[in-house]
Amino acid sequence: MRTRDEQRTAVEVDGHRVGVTTAGEGPPLVLLHGIGRDRHDWDNVQPLLAGRFTTWAIDLEGFGESAVWEGRVSMSSMARMVRRTLAAAGEHRPLRLVGNSMGGAVALRMTADDPGAIAGLVLISPAGFGRDANLGLRLLTVPLVGSALLAADSSPAALRLRALRPDPDEGFRALAIASSLRLRRAGMRRQFMQALHDLGGWNGIHEAWRAEVLQALAAAGTPVLVVWGDRDTVLPHAHLAAVRAAVPHAATRSLPGLGHMPQLEEPDRVAALIADFLA
Repeated sequence: MRTRDEQRTAVEVDGHRVGVTTAGEGPPLVLLHGIGRDRHDWDNVQPLLAGRFTTWAIDLEGFGESAVWEGRVSMSSMARMVRRTLAAAGEHRPLRLVGNSMGGAVALRMTADDPGAIAGLVLISPAGFGRDANLGLRLLTVPLVGSALLAADSSPAALRLRALRPDPDEGFRALAIASSLRLRRAGMRRQFMQALHDLGGWNGIHEAWRAEVLQALAAAGTPVLVVWGDRDTVLPHAHLAAVRAAVPHAATRSLPGLGHMPQLEEPDRVAALIADFLA
């Protein structure tokens, strides 16, 4: 499903390549994908939002069609890359951010860096509200073990398959294979590992980083909706219970039967949640 005015392109910003899909008119809404993924995770959601918003689906730094900007990929460098990309396009209005998994962490980083620039957040299974994470992801942060797992095609593919859906059908298996192929591209595994290490380690998501961004969000009072699939096997659904303790003004929503990437499983439902909250 595509909107007639949708534009899919790779643009150059400050000498760096950025993969972007834009569509629609209205207040700006930015769609941020998870680790090892790209902007195409939003292909079935973006057209449903383009009637209300100017939507920007962006390949984060080092993923998809976007180049590495600053030598080492981190949540901070990805946040800067998104802001500079939008500024180069002439978009200076307050942003509405939608982030899944690592994309949620980037949205939290952007809010902590400049809360006045963010009009609202929808965080879908975001990294940051709890310390626990999938054992496979934590193993990837262990020296030598992580490199060996990434070198074996079947291991990363299996991790991404579970991330997509607890009981995947053939369509979801195809998506997992596509994810595995992405990591074969030059430099992609390095960027994956850099982003993963920036977020956490064997013990889970970094506590100091979590405390900083959540305290900033609570203090800013930015409208935020946190959504979690109750069959998430990557970042536990139990993290949803911790949201209001960390950010008292946050709204929460549990999605029965869905996994870590609800936008791939039920795009209509996810788009409606986003539009209703942010509109």
